[in-house]
Formats: sequence, structure tokens, C-alpha cells
Amino acid sequence: MDLKDINSTSFNSQRGNGWLPVVNSPGRAIGVLFGAFFIMLMLLSVVTMIIGGEKVMSPKGMRIFAIFQDLLVFILPAVAAAFTATRLPASLLTVNVKPRIGVIVMSLVVMVTALPAMEWLIEVNSNLHLPQSLSGLEKMLRSMEDNANSGVDALAGGTSAGDLIMGILIIGVLTGLAEELFFRGALQNLFMSMPRAKKHLAIWAAAFIFSFMHFQFFGFLPRLLLGAYFGYLIWWSGSVWVPVIAHAFNNSLVVILSWLSARAGEETELADAAALSIGNNWTTIAFSIFVTALGIYLLRERALRGRPVRQK
Repeated sequence: MDLKDINSTSFNSQRGNGWLPVVNSPGRAIGVLFGAFFIMLMLLSVVTMIIGGEKVMSPKGMRIFAIFQDLLVFILPAVAAAFTATRLPASLLTVNVKPRIGVIVMSLVVMVTALPAMEWLIEVNSNLHLPQSLSGLEKMLRSMEDNANSGVDALAGGTSAGDLIMGILIIGVLTGLAEELFFRGALQNLFMSMPRAKKHLAIWAAAFIFSFMHFQFFGFLPRLLLGAYFGYLIWWSGSVWVPVIAHAFNNSLVVILSWLSARAGEETELADAAALSIGNNWTTIAFSIFVTALGIYLLRERALRGRPVRQK
């Protein structure tokens, strides 16, 4: 490798982020990220009004809308921001780093061990209430929550094998890819590329925005933790594909449970699924937290041992 090659693959080692490429203006790139996000969101809204709500709200229409939303609202802004930020956009998004099978498997095992604890947190968060003086706001937030859940149920609904496959491909795979490229590959890595950036702060800031932008405030806390977990996965492994696969696994599990509920003729949410129901079994919850914490520690050690120093 000659001097030119070394310069073209220089990294932010002076900022403690030796696995990320040099970013000239992270703030401008973040502006491009959110600017493109809102422009594409407004464009889709206009197209929806032109086509008509009834067509878009049909099962087929919602699937098409979800595909375009993932491609235009999340993936396109992430790519645009990466090209704005650096001459090595693939390295910023970390899409050019092959994930290791062992790290992927461990990341999924950790998610399985966390299910009882996460179910408990989902229940706690959903039962939170605002003060009486803010009852109007709570009513509005719960209405937004119900609308968001209805949209997910409509996309993940159906009882045929085709419905299940489509749900996994759209909600699981495509949405997992789109959101991880946006929130972790672009946003979090741009936060980390800022001068004197704090890695943990960057991870939790991206996780907060990730949870907030779902506009499901009575599921905010579990989604915040999930976003932070995905953030640490990309930091430890140096590859966005690890959180992409973990995110797709999580979403696909929701789709499968929704599909099973539809086949059983029940409207059952994830927290009420018989296979995961634990009620107030504090022993199970405590054991879940302990095993998950141990799993995260072992996962971190394994992932950091193979994290790339520089990406080309």
C-alpha cells in the first residue's frame, strides 16, 4: 500500500473512532440526513393524498407504501448523508464489513434471553399514566400508539403462508435494513465522527431519536433499550450488518406472533403471547436480566476481538 492508498483510507483515530472514515462536516451530513428524511416523507404524503387513502390503506397498498417508505425515507437519506460526509460512504455506513457468524449468533441469543425482561418492561411502559392535568395529551399519545399498532397489524396480518412471507420480507428484512442504515449506519456514526464525540452518548442519542421517531410513546423505553443494543452491536462489531440482522430477527418475531394470532382468530399483542407470557414471575425476570447481562458481556468481548481497525 503506497502513501496515496494510506491517505485515501485514513480514519478518525485522533477522535477514538479508528474504524470510521474521516468525516469533514458531520453536522452538515446530519442536516442532509434529516432534510432528505422530511422531504421524502412529505413527498410520500402528497402521493398518498393523490392516490387516495382507501387504496393506500388496503393490504396491498400498505405493503407498497411501506416498501417505498423504507427505500425513500430511510435508505436514500442515509446514503445521501454518507456521500455528503466522506469519500468513503460505504465505510461510514460500515456496509463493507463482513459480519462474523459467531457474533451474529450471540447477538440473537442475547435477544432471546432478554424476552422475559423486555416483556415486563413493555407492560410497565404501556401502563404508565401522565398526571391528570395532562390527560388530554395522554389520550392523544395513546391514539397515536393505537394507530401505529394498527398499521403494523395490518402489514403483519393475514393467515396465509404468503402473508407471513411478505410480512417477514417487508417488516422484518427491509425495515430492519432501512432503519439500521439510517439510525446506526448514518446517524450514530455521524454522531461518533463529531469532534470530541463520546461514544456512549452517541449511541444513546441515536437510540433516543430512534425510539422517539416511532411515535409510540407507551413503548418508548423498550424501544430505547433495543436501539441502544443495536448501537452497541455496530460499535463493537464494526459492521452494520450485525444490528441489521438482529433488528430483522426482532421484527420477524413480531410478524410471526401476529400471524399465529391471526390464524387462531385472536387479536393478541406480543406481550400477551402464550409462549412468552410470564405474568409477575420475578424469578424469571431476574434470571432473564442476569443471563442477558452476562451474554452482552461475552458478546462484547468476542465482537471487540475481531473489530476492524480500518475499512477500505
